[in-house]
Amino acid sequence: MATLYLHIGTPKTGTTAIQNFLPLNKHLLEEQGYCYPDFGYRYYGVNKYRNAHFLVHHQKCSLESEAEIRKSEDERFYEGLDKIKELTNHYPNVIMSDENIWNGYINRENFWQVLKSALSEREIDLKVIVYLRRQDLVVESYYAQRVKVKIQMNFQDFLDSEDIDYFKLDYYSQLTEISQTVGKENIIVRVYEKKQYEGNGNTLISDFLNVLGLELNERYVSPDIVVNTSLHGKFLEIKRVLNEFDCFKTRNNFAVKYLKIVQEEEEKTNGVSPSKFFTYEKRMDFLKKYNESNVAVAKEFINRQDGILFRNGIDKTYGIVKNYSSEELVLICGRMLALQNEDMKCRLANIKTELDNVKRELNYERRSLLKKIAAKLYHIFFKYN
Repeated sequence: MATLYLHIGTPKTGTTAIQNFLPLNKHLLEEQGYCYPDFGYRYYGVNKYRNAHFLVHHQKCSLESEAEIRKSEDERFYEGLDKIKELTNHYPNVIMSDENIWNGYINRENFWQVLKSALSEREIDLKVIVYLRRQDLVVESYYAQRVKVKIQMNFQDFLDSEDIDYFKLDYYSQLTEISQTVGKENIIVRVYEKKQYEGNGNTLISDFLNVLGLELNERYVSPDIVVNTSLHGKFLEIKRVLNEFDCFKTRNNFAVKYLKIVQEEEEKTNGVSPSKFFTYEKRMDFLKKYNESNVAVAKEFINRQDGILFRNGIDKTYGIVKNYSSEELVLICGRMLALQNEDMKCRLANIKTELDNVKRELNYERRSLLKKIAAKLYHIFFKYN
C-alpha cells in the first residue's frame, strides 16, 4: 500500500520552512518516490504550499448559506483524496502539510475517523507527523504575533484569556485523541529543539527528511530565506500601546515598517534582545501545568523512559523581564518620526522630478503640435491663394 505522510504542525514549529523546502525540491523527491503535490486549491490568507489545508478548511458563512458551503467543502475533501489516490499510481509516498490540522480538525465532524476510512478505501496508509515546542515558548511567540497584528492587552491578561487555548498545549490529551483512530504507532512525534534534530546537519529540514527515511545532502536546494522580522522588546511594547488606534492594528502599517528599521539599526550595535514575557518563577509555574502531559508524551509516543520531552535548560537569566522607561519609548518614536520625515522628503522630491518630466513632455508635445498646426495653416493659405 501507498503511504500518506500528513504533517499537522503544530503551529510555531517551522512549518513554513518545511512547506517552502518541499516544492522547491519536488523533482528530487519524486526521483526517490515521494510526491509533495499542488492540488491547485487556494484560500485567502493561506500559503499556497499548505497543500493539506483543504482537509480542514472551514469557511465562515451565514446560516442561510451554511448547508451549501459545507457541501462544497465536503466535495473538495473527497476530490482531493481521489487526486491523492491517482498520485499513488506513480509515487508510493505522498506528503501533505498544514499546521491548522493540529487544532482545526474539530471543524470537521469525526475528522480522523472519516479521513482514515476514506484513505483505507483508497488503499493508502496514514502516517501523522507532528512537531512539539515547549509550551512557554509557543505562548510567547503567539503573543508577539498577536501584538504585531492588533491586540493591546498585556501578557498577563493574554495568559488569562481564552486565546492561548487555540494551540491545544496539553499535547498528551491531543495526541491521545488522534491516536484512538490513527493508532499510536502511526503518529511520529518530533521535538522542535535544535539539539534534538536528527539527520545530516541536525537542522529542522534534515530532521523532517529523516522522518521520511531520506537524508539531506548537497543535491537538495534550500529556499531563499525571506526574513519576516519580528518585533520584540521595547519595539513590540510600542506597537502594543499604539494598537489602541485602529490605524495601527494592521500587520504592515507604517509604524511597523519604521519600528523594524530602528530595531535592526539597534541590533547591529547591541545585538538581538528577544522578548521575554515570563519571569523565571512564572515560567516554571506555567510549565508545571504541562509537566505530567509532557512526561506521558515522552514515554508513550517517543519511547523515552526518562520522561524528558524538552531538553533545553531554563536558567534564571532567561526570566529577566525588562521594564522600559518612557524616555526609551519616546526616543524610539522620535526616531520613527525622523525616518518618516526623511521618507516624505524623498517622496516629494521624486514627485517633483516626475512632475518636471511630465511638464517637459507636455511642453515638447505643445510645441510639436503648434508646429503641425502652423504648417497646416501655411499649406491651406497657399492652396487657396
